[in-house]
Amino acid sequence: MRELNFDGWWEGDVEYSCDECRKTVKFRFDDEDSAKNAKGQRNALRRKRGWVFTKVNNQFRDFCSERCRNNYIRRNTI
Repeated sequence: MRELNFDGWWEGDVEYSCDECRKTVKFRFDDEDSAKNAKGQRNALRRKRGWVFTKVNNQFRDFCSERCRNNYIRRNTI
């Protein structure tokens, strides 16, 4: 899940949380473009931290690992 937390005018944190284990990662932003750059943030999470973004039951889900993704799919689709 992606959530924007503002603490000023287009300043704050973008927080991603794993839909299985609830682990979170934050990115700081200080302008509108940075806050809305979800594609760049997801690419950084995927390349540098191994996160997985998958569509499950027609909804996009965020996972911090393959293990979390697999556990979530087992619990929610089988």
